[in-house]
Amino acid sequence: MSTICRQGVRQRDRKTENVKRDIGTILDGIVGVVMIAGTVVLSAVLAGWYRKWRATEQEAERSLPGDELVPKPRSEITAAVTVRAPVEKVWPWLVQIGCRRAGWYSYDLLDNGGVRSAERILPEHQHLAVGDKVLLTPGGKLGYPVVSVEP
Repeated sequence: MSTICRQGVRQRDRKTENVKRDIGTILDGIVGVVMIAGTVVLSAVLAGWYRKWRATEQEAERSLPGDELVPKPRSEITAAVTVRAPVEKVWPWLVQIGCRRAGWYSYDLLDNGGVRSAERILPEHQHLAVGDKVLLTPGGKLGYPVVSVEP
């Protein structure tokens, strides 16, 4: 009798965790939609800010690897973040980015079809080669072509 009760409690706890996770994903998506809508509405005012999000003037102005692939872009956005970790610790997280992979570590409802981004290194997504496509959408129609892989 007590085994059945404990098992029932464990099942309810798992269901509660899943519901909380689903609510978190939905809330992430709502926040993302609100932020994107706000950015679109306020784009003229915010253009200078989001075109160099968290980047210094020097970072935003300097030439970066890959710039030569689009010599005359219609627009440019430089986002920066400082990661205080060696390349060998960061690379496994970067190489697995993308839809149908580890996700984008962002608003999963919007940019990963509601699938949660990975919270660990996924061995099956540690290989990326020139010619692969890093998918932007779950449908697989949009993506960035891989032209170089340099950890």
